[in-house]
Amino acid sequence: NPYLIYNSMRIGLVATSRSGSTYFRRYLCNTYNLMDSGSWLKTNSYSDIEETDFVCGPHVLKVLLHYIPKKDRVKVLNDFPKIWLYRDDKKRQFLSHVARLRTNVHHAYKEEERPQIQDNSLIATRKEFDRFKYKSKEFWELYHKLGFTKNEPLIRFEDFTDDPRSIMLMLQDWFFEEFHGNFEREKLALPLKLEVDYSKKFKNYDEIVERFGE
Repeated sequence: NPYLIYNSMRIGLVATSRSGSTYFRRYLCNTYNLMDSGSWLKTNSYSDIEETDFVCGPHVLKVLLHYIPKKDRVKVLNDFPKIWLYRDDKKRQFLSHVARLRTNVHHAYKEEERPQIQDNSLIATRKEFDRFKYKSKEFWELYHKLGFTKNEPLIRFEDFTDDPRSIMLMLQDWFFEEFHGNFEREKLALPLKLEVDYSKKFKNYDEIVERFGE
């Protein structure tokens, strides 16, 4: 069976919420004709992954850490090579995360899908802030434990948006085998950049800025 050799061709994309993982993942899949897991792991157990359609070829598995029970994270993450994606602008990442929770708009692919947010209509709680900081801490602890020690690529989302082509070429140093010789696939739509001025949308914006300075 020619597909058997592909089952190990899994690239994990490890990230935290609103760090740009959907845009990055789809861009990567389009560049190298990889299959996309979407958010499969969010509602399924990793032990069932061999039953999915996307494992029949080289694929990218989206991994937000809360998708995996804490006790299983090391075991699951050690099962495949990984790209670690983070966003430098933590303040905007957090505000985007809270806005998504309030509007239930995850991504927009058309202009009319953009979230409509009234000025001064959002408030981010201290509990949400603390949880966001905790998840970021978990990400970096796991990166240093599992990614850094294996010299796995760590990508800053802002570097990718500045020069996506260079980042894609650089990743060939790690994943040359997975990237080449794949069948041409239909291109995935890329989400629009949500141009939201969060300073106007959050009633407690100044308070949030202060928290990031603590």
